[in-house]
Order: sequence, then structure tokens, then C-alpha cells
Amino acid sequence: MYQSIIVDTIDIAADMCQKYICDQNGITTLGELGFGKGWTFFKNEFSQVFRGLTQLGYAVLFIGHDREVMDDAGNKTIRPTLSNSTRIVIAGMADIIGYAHQVKGKDSDKTSTLTVRCTDDSIECGARFKYIKNEFPMSYDNLVNELRAAIEKEAAEHDNKFITDEKQEVVEKEEYDFDTLMKEFKGLCEALMEESEDNAGKITATVEHYLGKGKKASEITPYQAEFLALINEDLKNL
Repeated sequence: MYQSIIVDTIDIAADMCQKYICDQNGITTLGELGFGKGWTFFKNEFSQVFRGLTQLGYAVLFIGHDREVMDDAGNKTIRPTLSNSTRIVIAGMADIIGYAHQVKGKDSDKTSTLTVRCTDDSIECGARFKYIKNEFPMSYDNLVNELRAAIEKEAAEHDNKFITDEKQEVVEKEEYDFDTLMKEFKGLCEALMEESEDNAGKITATVEHYLGKGKKASEITPYQAEFLALINEDLKNL
């Protein structure tokens, strides 16, 4: 039904992801987990969700706000209004980071422009495509045409060895049978408890890792079947 997913805004999505990690662990800030552990959880969760969408064949676009940052020397840089940790995660995922803005023309008319490379580093942007123009009038058609031209130029440089028009195969999302998983969970718990009563703490810790502090397996709903599958895998490893 859909080909693209647009996240508006990435700032809010990042805040929601942080809140999710905090709720899972019964804390109010990621720093409470100590030694960067909270930010590692955040990075893994954020990347897993959006990389998973790209693997399913969707184009994922993030929209965010911008702000001016001034360094000690008084130089200004325009960058996204994201924390450093979130910016690093997004930058690692993005093929293009563009800055959309208005540029005055000869007749004082303003034109929407997309900057994807900045020679003086006054704008935080970038692209993985070697030959894409630094900036161009912003429109869907222009972006597609500039991308195509950049890809074709790079393809010619490498004798077309690394370029294909073949559509990415969509990975089917795994379906989970909640009743079967719950039956498996109970069997695993029984086996672990028969082995040692000390395993009770390990079972609780495994459940809380996925559901949050103080949560119990009895509270799992069919909508959380994927979590239950992950819990079962961890219990098998015990």
C-alpha cells in the first residue's frame, strides 16, 4: 500500500524512543543506567526500528528542525536540533542529509533550495553519492534527476560493476503465534525451575529486560508476541 514512510519530526521520534527505553528500565533519564549503557540501548532500538523498515523495502525520510550553533571562535554552523547521540545515529543511517531553505534570487524572489554539501562547513549536511551537486532547486523531480545523474556518473567510473536497477526484495515480516509462544514460555520456565530455583531471578530479569521494570509475563498481550519470542530465545540460552 505504501512505498515511503516519513517521520515528522525526527526530534519527537527520538524523544519517544528515549522515553520507551526509560519506561522499560524504570528510570527517568538514560544517564541513570550509567557508563553510556542507556544511550547504547537507545541507539540499538532506534537503528533496529528504522533499518528494519528499509529492509522491508520502504524509503524512510526524516524531517527535523534546524538551529544555529556557535563555536568558541565565533563560527556559526546550521545543524539539526538533535542531541549529539541522536545526530550520530541518524548520520550513520542516512544516504542524504539535506538542508531545505529559501535563497533570494536576482529579482529578490525567494527560491526553495536543497543543500546537500557545504564547502565551508557552515551547514551540517552530506551525501553518500560522490557526484551529486552541492545544492539545487528543491523539488521531488529535481532530487530524483540529480540522484540519477550522480549514480550514472559513478556507475560509468566503475564500468557499471556495482550498480543495479533490480528492485530490492521485500523481506516478509515474521508472524508470531501468541498461544504457541506462551505455551513454550511456560515450558521453558518449568524446565529452568526444575534445574535450579536460582533461575527464578534470571527469568524475572529476562522478562523485565523486554517489558520494563516490574512487568510480569502474565501481563504480556498478543500485541507483544514478538517480545515473547525474544524472551523465549533468551530463556533457551539459559
